[in-house]
Amino acid sequence: MNKRRSSRDKRCLTCRINQALCFCDEIQTIDNKTRVSIIMHHRERYLTSNTANLAGLVLANCQIALRGLPGELFDYSQLAPKENETPLYLFPHDGAIELNEEFLSTIKGPVHLIIPDGTWTQATKVYRREASLSHIQCVKLPLSEPGRYRLRKTEKENGLCTYEAITRALCLIENPQFKGPMEKIFDTMVERTIRGRTAFDN
Repeated sequence: MNKRRSSRDKRCLTCRINQALCFCDEIQTIDNKTRVSIIMHHRERYLTSNTANLAGLVLANCQIALRGLPGELFDYSQLAPKENETPLYLFPHDGAIELNEEFLSTIKGPVHLIIPDGTWTQATKVYRREASLSHIQCVKLPLSEPGRYRLRKTEKENGLCTYEAITRALCLIENPQFKGPMEKIFDTMVERTIRGRTAFDN
């Protein structure tokens, strides 16, 4: 049996890493008003390298919808916009509008931020394959400093993991002060996961 798989029963059920390195007591809740919806590929659900799960723990207003379950169609109704919301799909597809102050000034009412989660290949397919998303404006982040995600090899130069992309988007949409506390817990998650792999999975 794969050693990493055999260690699952020793993981914290909340933060997903080995119980000896659990960081749940360091998680600070961010009281975001912007609704965040993550479309997660089902294969990501229990991976320690997945960062969408962390977003779900940190953000007060966040939901995760699973996609790609065998024999099941994706249920868009769980992402349906609430009254006066403007849904925005965060992914750098061709034709995506840059998410900046000028663009955001044109939006009336609250934003509903929707973001795909999975490998780069999996995430790329979501917007094109799900007809229920075709009416939603696709946006991308402005060029900025590279991400600090070290748990997987990046499939795209300057690519960000799901959590980092959400952090930067919320700083633009709602409050730049989210950056410090969100990045702090992200760095903790990455560091503890790497330590766990070295100490327990090899």
